[in-house]
Amino acid sequence: MDAAPVAAAAGAGWARALSLLLAAALSLALLFLPAMRGAGLSPGAHGLLTPLVMAICAGFVHGVGFRPRRTWARALVHPALLWPLMLGLAALWTRSLL
Repeated sequence: MDAAPVAAAAGAGWARALSLLLAAALSLALLFLPAMRGAGLSPGAHGLLTPLVMAICAGFVHGVGFRPRRTWARALVHPALLWPLMLGLAALWTRSLL
């Protein structure tokens, strides 16, 4: 077994924790925000939910430490793409609720 990938994965613990916390916070916001508003979702807000939920799922995938074998799948759960995507979609979704 090669020790280099294990050492590289161990050094990214803070990034995985941040991905997990961000995904958990956004999923809790999705769970409670519409219920607190008491209003139905507009078509625009509903259309943003699919990519937002997929980005949150990718955040959980990265946060729990799963590392895909394929490079394209690894790029999808990379924090450099994932964090701005999650925050940007959450901001767009929140804006569509107002």
